[in-house]
Order: sequence, then structure tokens, then C-alpha cells
Amino acid sequence: MEYKLVQEQDLEKIKYLWAYCFESHQPFFDWYFREYYQQENTLGAYQDGNLLANLQLIPYEIFLRGQCLQTSYIVGIATYPEGRRGGIVRGLLAEALREMKHRDQYISLLMPFKAEFYHSYDWQFCYHHLKYALPLEDLKKLSQSWGELRQVKDIGANDQLQRVYERFVLDKHGFVIRKSRNWRLLLEEHFGEKGYLYLLEKDGQPEGYLMYYMQENKILVREMAYTNVLAYKALLQFLYNHRSQVERVEWNSPFDDNIHFLLPEHKKGVEIYPFLMARIVDVKKCLEVINYPRKISGEIKIGVEDNLAQWNNQYFLLRVANGQGTVEVLEKDTWEVKLTIGSLTQLVFGRLGAKELFKMGLLTDISQGKLKFLEGLFPKCDNYINEYF
Repeated sequence: MEYKLVQEQDLEKIKYLWAYCFESHQPFFDWYFREYYQQENTLGAYQDGNLLANLQLIPYEIFLRGQCLQTSYIVGIATYPEGRRGGIVRGLLAEALREMKHRDQYISLLMPFKAEFYHSYDWQFCYHHLKYALPLEDLKKLSQSWGELRQVKDIGANDQLQRVYERFVLDKHGFVIRKSRNWRLLLEEHFGEKGYLYLLEKDGQPEGYLMYYMQENKILVREMAYTNVLAYKALLQFLYNHRSQVERVEWNSPFDDNIHFLLPEHKKGVEIYPFLMARIVDVKKCLEVINYPRKISGEIKIGVEDNLAQWNNQYFLLRVANGQGTVEVLEKDTWEVKLTIGSLTQLVFGRLGAKELFKMGLLTDISQGKLKFLEGLFPKCDNYINEYF
């Protein structure tokens, strides 16, 4: 099996395979391969020159531990039935990690079609949402008039949306640093799917926005962002005002959103939704580039288990001082803590703390002193991302 970047002549085969494995509804399908697909970011698995599988590495920049890091979002993993269960996807994912390492991308993101499959390759959930599915009447007590809403019908409001988004993610972690191209593609896809967009303003300043779809008897929110709780309640009131048209509303919010405490019925309509997985691509480079709490200094020997990327399957000495880390690869099998690359990813992303991983049996061979050191070194974070591909 040969794994490599695809060629221009492979495009029709890639489109056919996408349509076979996923869907080809219009206008999304044509738009995606015209505007989003990039040959130079697509890996294929070939046998005797025939394309059997492929995936795409969508480039993004995210904010992680005080640094803006380049990453690839793995999407469109597609395989013909005759190539499944034969290790082709495993080889393709391993090649994707090698390619990202070559591109100096130290972390990767992945939207799973089936989490169990990717768990076996140590992509782990680092992003969760709160998913609301409520009768519109439940929003009555959450609603409040504030500011003015106006409909946006084209992609010309990028600057206002960006200003809201930047304030919305100000206290978040792991978010995408959106640029003009990201906004253009997001809005093109949204309007192409017959979505609506409203901008909330107060005294001429953008304070929130709402992207949504009308679907039969419900409103499906694609994204809702706001600068303060008054803006949040104003957007909820706008949704509530649709109760003569639809009966229900669904939206995802950041995991640290607490508006559900104000709902009239606390036990229904809100659930934890595992959203996106992540995986460290290069342990040494990742641990050296991120920031650490300046009050923490010390060192720890870490044994990492990685069965897909052998350059990570080693023992590392991490030294931290003045908020920066240096990493040395150890020649001898010596450690003060052992964990998988997936658990290390959740620790670095701040989704789980060291004590939580220890209680789950995912940190082993560690003293209480080193456990406390790791807990301080990698404080938990409120991760948020809302990119679907």
C-alpha cells in the first residue's frame, strides 16, 4: 500500500468516493469541492495505482496554552468497502501524522463519525458542548429586550462578526483564530444551505450574532455568539419570538455555559455533547512551544505510549522555568509518570486534569508530589470550538 498526496487527476475519484461514503446533496457538494477542497491537503491510499481511500487535512490556527498553533483538521476519511477492516485507514492516519509533523503542526483535530474507532488510535475528546433541545416556551424566563437586531443577507458583515467572536472566545481555550477566509467560507456554506443570520447591535456596536436554519417545526442554531449575558438573553428572546412559527429550538453552547440553571425545567432538554477529538502530533515540539504557569518550575520524566507515531513512543524529560519548557529525549527507559499519547493530549488541552486522569487509571507510576506538579503545570481549561469541517 502506498500513501501519498493525491494528484490532480484523482479529483473525480475523490468526489465519487465522498459521495459514496457520505452524501452529495447540492449545492453543498459542488461548493465544497470548488471552494474548500485542496489537492495539496489531501492524502490518498493507493494499491497498484488505484485510489482506495483518502482523507483531507484542513488547515486552521488555534489558541493553545498561550500560543497560536498551526493545525490540521482531519475530515472526509473515506474508504471503499473492499478496503475496510484491512488496516488501510490506520496507515492513512499514520501518514497524516507524518505529513503534519513535516509541516510543523504539533497537534491535530478530528471530527469522528464513530468515536470508538478513533479512540483505538488515541484521538481523544478534548471539546464538549452543552446541547440544548427545548420547547420555545422554555425560553420565556431567559428572554430580555436589549439592543437591536438586523438581518444580514451577504458575507459583508465579517468585521462585525469577528469583533463579537473575539470577545466571545476571550475567556475560552482551544478556539480557532478565524481570519477573513474562514468567515467567507463559513457564511458561503451557511447561506448556501438557506441559513439566516442576524446581528445584534447596541449603540451602533456589534454585541452578538445568530446563525440558524428553519427546519419543519424547529429552529436549528448553527452558531450563537455574544459579548455579555444581556446580549445572550436578547438573542434568546429573538428565538422565543418565533413561537408562532415553530415549537422547538436546538443549539450548542460552550461547556461552561450556565444559562441552563435559569430554565424552568432543569432535568430536560440539556445534555453533554462530545464534539471534537484531538491528538498531539509531536510531543517534544508541542511541550516546548506552549506556555506554562510562570509560578511553576521543576522537571518530570514522562513515558509516552504511542503505537501510531513512533517518534512519540519514547521517554522525555520536561523541564519548566519562567513559563517555558525544554524537552530532552531520554535514551534509557526511565520515567516518573506513564501515559498514552491520548491522555497526554487531554492534559495539554486542559480537558482533563492530572488528578482526574490519575483517578481514571490513565496516569500510572507517579508519586503524589509529581502528580501535584503536573496538576499545576497543566491547569484545566474551558475549551471551545465550533468548526464542523
